[in-house]
Amino acid sequence: MASAWMRTGLAGVTTVAALLGGTVLAHAEAVKPPAASTVILSLSPRTVRWATVYKVPDPAGHDPYYHVEVIEKERHTPPWQFKRLAAHIVVTSEALERSRLEQKAKTYFYKDIEFRIAYQAWRELSQAQREAVVCRTAILECIGKSDSM
Repeated sequence: MASAWMRTGLAGVTTVAALLGGTVLAHAEAVKPPAASTVILSLSPRTVRWATVYKVPDPAGHDPYYHVEVIEKERHTPPWQFKRLAAHIVVTSEALERSRLEQKAKTYFYKDIEFRIAYQAWRELSQAQREAVVCRTAILECIGKSDSM
């Protein structure tokens, strides 16, 4: 019963209240998943590497960079078998474009808790320290992985 209750959510509460003649006043907003996109970094018959882009430049917040997480996964393995190459990389738009392959590959979105922790740690650095870690070449070069597999 508990799992059925959890699945019905607010709609179920409203329905039960209507059936029982009660009044329910509630304000609910849909929770949107974080806006994220993927960029294929390298692709071989065995492995795919991609960047999940979570944060885009925010000139109002004085942050002109992209913030990405880098994942490597052996193709044809279950989705839960992957390797996180970097929880958070700060990249320029030029570096992101240099890193992008036009090829398509199956990618997955993973929980972003490691990204959020690393992103928050970066935000707490001084401005000079934040600038020092910005990737300006290509993502795989910045994390020390070669493009060739």
